[in-house]
Amino acid sequence: MLSLADIEIAELLSGIESKKISSNLGFFSKPFRIDHSGKELIVKIYLPVKNNSRVISIIENHNNYIKELRSTGIKIPDTLITTRKVNNKHQLIIIQEAFQDSELLRNLMQKTSGSELTGLCEKIFDDTMKFWTNRDVSKDIGFHPTLRNYFLHNSELYYIDTFPPMLMKQSNLNSLILFMSPHGSMLKKIIPLRFLNRVSDEYFNLDKMLTGIAGSCCRLNPDDASEILAFSNEYVRKSVLLSEKERESILNSLQEPPKLSRIWVLIRKLSGNTGKPNIKTVHGKK
Repeated sequence: MLSLADIEIAELLSGIESKKISSNLGFFSKPFRIDHSGKELIVKIYLPVKNNSRVISIIENHNNYIKELRSTGIKIPDTLITTRKVNNKHQLIIIQEAFQDSELLRNLMQKTSGSELTGLCEKIFDDTMKFWTNRDVSKDIGFHPTLRNYFLHNSELYYIDTFPPMLMKQSNLNSLILFMSPHGSMLKKIIPLRFLNRVSDEYFNLDKMLTGIAGSCCRLNPDDASEILAFSNEYVRKSVLLSEKERESILNSLQEPPKLSRIWVLIRKLSGNTGKPNIKTVHGKK
């Protein structure tokens, strides 16, 4: 884990206005880069909330979630989660080892085609299967393998999206998503909690994970969509790690390039999250 003293964290965050770098739904933080003692870090700041005991629980779950993911073989950069007081509220902050923008999988895929492109698709499919086959099935755990959540560093994938932590039941994750939203009370009135399953299903179901990856790859590279779809179907057909039921379900969803559900598009619009990386550079303390 990343180790920083409280005074170092305070220096990193001094002069930064959190309202400008936290998105409307809270759990979608807008990360930024900062220099610290000659090392570049990514900082993610979330909207402050009142319930301190809930925040403490989130921090504990976050740390355990990273341990669980790493136990499956998923690589995660050094990551620290902490909190600070803001106007009598508690603000969660994640500080993470930084990679280069050129290593972001989403950026890499936009610049490639042919076998190099499908090779990147294969890497993220393989990482997803690694999680699924090695996870502790006695525990409720979610995972969101999508292009913007990965960096390719020294030829290895690193997963960076540790918030919201998903070491919990899907219903509890839905509740956490609303809890971290400044509009949670309003959204509860117009969106039943279980309706958020239309978004969070992708975090808990293998077929939706894989079809979500294929859909993202096709949308990002529309000229190569046919090749990506053919590769995805072949990958699923050949996988010895999939059950026949899983294989059939996934192949049925890959008859054409998968599309985002309308509810997912709505949630993304509400959160101001376009899916593109949004990393700013801030001059930090040396």
